[in-house]
Amino acid sequence: MAVNIQDVRDLSSTGWSQTADDDVVQQYIDDAEREADSVFSKRMSNLPNLDGDRDIFIKNLAAHKLELHEGGEAQSESNAGGNVSYNLQAGSQEVMQYLGMTRYGRTAALHIRDAESIGIAVDRIR
Repeated sequence: MAVNIQDVRDLSSTGWSQTADDDVVQQYIDDAEREADSVFSKRMSNLPNLDGDRDIFIKNLAAHKLELHEGGEAQSESNAGGNVSYNLQAGSQEVMQYLGMTRYGRTAALHIRDAESIGIAVDRIR
């Protein structure tokens, strides 16, 4: 199943309709697909690797990018509605820190493996 614009817009109650037209949403979907197939692919020798559902990862990574496009995820708001603070980290950062900046990034992070693991096979001799 290919991820489409409406799949990504459906993740947010606003659908990022204020600042992102369909071309921008499609651009972030394309970016997320390229990252899933290159940066997060198991063909790369470094971690993290995509180890979950590719389509859910792409939808949430695109939504993460859209949320950052709009200024990031609000961390707190006053009940008067006039004061909003955002948690934006500047400079280079680890992948997991970057994905941790929005709820969509945290969901995408659930679909990648960030630690090496070793499988052990036991052969029983009879």
